[in-house]
Amino acid sequence: MSSRPDADIEELTVKAARVHRSLSKLRGRATSSDGDVTIEVSIDGRITEMVVSQWFSQTSPNAAAATIARTHSEALADAEATAAEIRRELTEDYRVARIVDRVATERPSHHADNNRGDDGKSIYDRW
Repeated sequence: MSSRPDADIEELTVKAARVHRSLSKLRGRATSSDGDVTIEVSIDGRITEMVVSQWFSQTSPNAAAATIARTHSEALADAEATAAEIRRELTEDYRVARIVDRVATERPSHHADNNRGDDGKSIYDRW
């Protein structure tokens, strides 16, 4: 019996742990176009830091809400883009692709996101 499968499992486990640690520490950041609001978010969208300028208090409530919402969305987009780069370490590994495709084939789900769509892409391709 070859020790290669065990080495693959160990390597993938280490790789997955590294990706998980990186994602848990990941922060996205954005600053409003006028520079009055800076927001930092975790990968799940929670605001971890928000800094507003002293002039922001003069902004109308509706404009302030819109600026905060827009800046938050931009910070989350930044986090998601970085997360995609971090996940690529796993998603580009052929062994992970085989596992994901095998699981999807063996355990078909009625959930639309877990099935092959009309585009023929597996869940691995959409991850």
